[in-house]
Amino acid sequence: MIQTNTDSFLLKAHDFTVHYKTRRGEAHALDEISLEIAQGETLGVVGETGSGKSTLAKAVLGVLPPNATVSGQIIYHGSDLTHLNDDTLRRIRGKEIALIFQDPMTRLNPLMTIEDHFLEEIQAHESISVEEARSRAREALVSMGIHESRIRNYPHEFSGGMRQRIMIALALVLKPFLLVADEPTTSLDVIVESQILEILQDLRRVYKMSLLLITHNLGIVAEVCDRVAVLYAGKLAELGPVRDIFHRPIHPYTRALLSSVISLETKELHSIEGSPPDLLIPPSGCRFHPRCPYAQSICKENVPPLVEYRPGHFAACHFGDTFL
Repeated sequence: MIQTNTDSFLLKAHDFTVHYKTRRGEAHALDEISLEIAQGETLGVVGETGSGKSTLAKAVLGVLPPNATVSGQIIYHGSDLTHLNDDTLRRIRGKEIALIFQDPMTRLNPLMTIEDHFLEEIQAHESISVEEARSRAREALVSMGIHESRIRNYPHEFSGGMRQRIMIALALVLKPFLLVADEPTTSLDVIVESQILEILQDLRRVYKMSLLLITHNLGIVAEVCDRVAVLYAGKLAELGPVRDIFHRPIHPYTRALLSSVISLETKELHSIEGSPPDLLIPPSGCRFHPRCPYAQSICKENVPPLVEYRPGHFAACHFGDTFL
């Protein structure tokens, strides 16, 4: 367990676990995750599909499906989000902690205008007039580079990049303390992706908010994040400053991820052999051991603890000292 001063963090997960009940058994989506986000910090969360990234995002917002069982804590402003009642969570959700979903076309109601989306959200949290709410909605839309005359259009009348800007505007209109962005640029081309990332960085500086950025794109993490958490099969493999993770990675999984990134200097493609494990029957010991070229018998038998190898740089590997 990482020992930190909880007063210095906006949000802190402590031994947080999420399992999904299915007909085949329990899927271990997240197991004993411990991490924290400081005020004004951007924390990137990376990993392959199925590593638990989106489950973490939904857990912070309290929107996990009914078949999820939760243990551990997520502390926000001194309160454990996992034990708050629905009414309290609804007051926090959107107002203090906001979420940008992965695919805006499936999250925006096709029967509602963009203005209706804003009015519904603003009036759910604040007792203000319709005119004042409309004014704030227009300001939020304009801040994303969309002309206010488009506010009465429907979602299908916008491009993918503009819909994503609308989702960001909806998330920020109430000026939350924490913004959770779940792969906000997945379906966008590189030009629009760059614009969205620039907007997120600018807004973080303006509003002094914290950002939990969930992505599979390591290039994005290198560009906009302060620290990065690497998840593998529901477990935290490595956590630390972006510079350390990218230039001095410790966990073999992190090293393998980074070696698979393509750059202008790439002459040979690299990939991680094998596939992520079935989370209904996760491997014993280190969950990466079936794919790890350095695995020994201890890796198959014992779960590696999360150890601080450098100041603020943690990794869960029995042979972490080897990679320093």
